[in-house]
Amino acid sequence: MIPKFPLILTLLAGGLLAGLWATAHTFRAAGVMFLIPLWLLLLGLWWALHRRGVRLKRLGLFVLGVAAIVMAFRSLLRYEGSADGSALPSFSWRWQKPHSLPPLRPTPDTAAAPSPPPPGASDMPRFLGVKGDGILPEPTWQTDWKAHPPREVWRIPVGDGWSGFAVAGGRALTQEQRGAEEYVTCYDLATGKLLWSHADETRFDEAMGGIGPRATPTIDAAQNTVFTMGAKGLLNCLDLTTGKLRWSKDVLKDGGASKSPQWGKSSSPLVVGENIVCSGGENGASLIAYRCGDGQMAWKAGDDGGSYSSPVLMTLAGREQLLSVNNNSVTGHDPASGTLLWKFDWPGMFPKVCQPVQVTADRFLVTTSYGLKSHVLEVKAGPDGKMAVTSIVAASAPRTKFSSASVFGTHAYAMDEGTFCCADLTTGERVWREGRYGFGQQVRLGEHLMLIQAEKGFVALVRDNPQHLEEVSRIEALHTKTWNPPTLAGRMLLVRNDHEAICFELSDK
Repeated sequence: MIPKFPLILTLLAGGLLAGLWATAHTFRAAGVMFLIPLWLLLLGLWWALHRRGVRLKRLGLFVLGVAAIVMAFRSLLRYEGSADGSALPSFSWRWQKPHSLPPLRPTPDTAAAPSPPPPGASDMPRFLGVKGDGILPEPTWQTDWKAHPPREVWRIPVGDGWSGFAVAGGRALTQEQRGAEEYVTCYDLATGKLLWSHADETRFDEAMGGIGPRATPTIDAAQNTVFTMGAKGLLNCLDLTTGKLRWSKDVLKDGGASKSPQWGKSSSPLVVGENIVCSGGENGASLIAYRCGDGQMAWKAGDDGGSYSSPVLMTLAGREQLLSVNNNSVTGHDPASGTLLWKFDWPGMFPKVCQPVQVTADRFLVTTSYGLKSHVLEVKAGPDGKMAVTSIVAASAPRTKFSSASVFGTHAYAMDEGTFCCADLTTGERVWREGRYGFGQQVRLGEHLMLIQAEKGFVALVRDNPQHLEEVSRIEALHTKTWNPPTLAGRMLLVRNDHEAICFELSDK
C-alpha cells in the first residue's frame, strides 16, 4: 500500500504540472524547474524522517546524497542557456567544446566587390521588410516545396547572436559575436563569401537569452550606408561598400538610461527622412533620433524608456506617425520632430517584443505574453486636431513572446506561447490553436500566406485560414534553436541562428 504523504504529494505536484502544460501557461517551465526538485526534496525528507529510530542515520544519508548529486551535476554538466522560449534550461557535457568561432581578419581598405545578384534576387533592407511591418510581396516563386524544393545555395558557420539579414545590391549583412568582439558582417549573397566585417570590443552575454547581438541591420542604399544596433546600445553608421565606420553613438547614454535592457538591445534602427531613429534603454527617453549624415542628435522623445520592439512608421487617422512600443506604454510621435501625439499606458514588468501591426485605417494590434493583455488600439483625431487612443479589444490571445502577429482582415495569426494560433480581432477570442512552431518568427506574404521560421529550425509556409491550421509546405533548414527572423529577398531566402546561416533559392514560377 502506498503511504499517504508520497501519494498526496505526487498527486499535487503532478496535477499542478499537468495544469500548467494543458493551459500552456507562461511560467510552465518555471513550474517544472521548481516543482520537480521540490517534490524530490520533500520525498527524500519524508523517507529520512518518517521512521523513528533511524531518522538521524537516514537524514545524514539524505544530506550526503543531495550533496553528491549537486557536486556531480556541477562537475559533469555545463548550463547552456534556455533550451527554448519557455526558458527550460539546456545543458551539455563539460568536456564538449562550446560553439566558438575565431575572430575575423581586419577588412582591407578596399573590400571585395560582391558577385552579381542571383536571378530573382531583390533588396530587403531592414527588419521585417521594406516598411518594417512584416508584410512582404506576393510570392513570385513556387509555393509547393515538395514538387519544387528550394535549392540550398550556401551554408556557412556564423557567430553567436539572434540578428537577421538585411540585403542590398548582392550584399547580405548581419551581426554576430566572435569571442570578445561584436561584429557587423557582410556576405556575398550569391556565394556566402565574407566581403567585409566591422568589429567592436564589446560582448553581451545573458544567462537565459544567450550571447551576442540581437538586432537586424538597417540599410540606406541611397546613401550607401548601413546602421546597426549592438546588444549594449552601440549605434554604428558604416559604409555599405567597405564597412568603414562613419560614426557611432552610445544610444543608452544619450537617452539618459540608467538601466540597459536585461535581455540586450534587440530593436533595429529606422531611417526617417534625414534622421535615424532608435529606441532607448529600460528607462529614460523612449526614442532618440540622430542625423544620418554626421550622427548629431536631432531630438529625443518620451520618458518611458524603450522596449525590445523596433520603431515603425504607420499612417493612422490619416496622419503618418512614428509608433513606439515602450517599457510601459505605446506612443505615437511626429516623425520629423518626435513630438508626442498620443500615449496608451500598457504597464507590466516583463518584456514587450512585438511590432505594431495595422488592422484598419485607424486601428492597430499590439501583442505580448506574461499574463498581460494584447490590445487592438484605435487612434482618432478630435475636432481640435489633437489625437487620442482607445483600446477597442483587450484579450489574452494571442500571447506572443518573441514575435509579432500577421493580420488578415479580422483575424490575427501568431505564435501563442509556442503554438500557432488564430484569433478573432473583433472579439479577442482564440479561434484555434495548433501547430508546434515553437517560439519562432513569421512574416506575411501577400494576401494569403505566411512564412514561418520555426524555433526548431525548419521553415514552413502557412495559409490564412480561420477554420484550421493549413500548412502548405515545409523544408528542413537549421537544426538547433532558432530565434532569428527569416529574410526573403525576392527568390532568395536567408535563415540563420547562433551557429550557421543558409541561403536558399526558391523555384521561379
